[in-house]
Amino acid sequence: MSVDAASECRLRNDRQSYFSITRSLVQAQFKLDDRELSRRLWQEVADRDLDVSRIINLLYGCWFHQDEDEMIEVDNRHLSLLVD
Repeated sequence: MSVDAASECRLRNDRQSYFSITRSLVQAQFKLDDRELSRRLWQEVADRDLDVSRIINLLYGCWFHQDEDEMIEVDNRHLSLLVD
């Protein structure tokens, strides 16, 4: 596997981790209004040293969290702001 392919694979896996935890947080916070589950999920974010601003951007920047294309678009915009 080339370096570029390995990097792309890591990025895809990393992105899926962010999407998964974001979708779990949407369910816990917005749909179930479950404070304890939300607290545990945010603790997982901290334990995994995930970028909180990226998750908040996905939480509030997307209308449809099951729409993979929308999640990717919102995530790319956020990541481009960090690079610029």
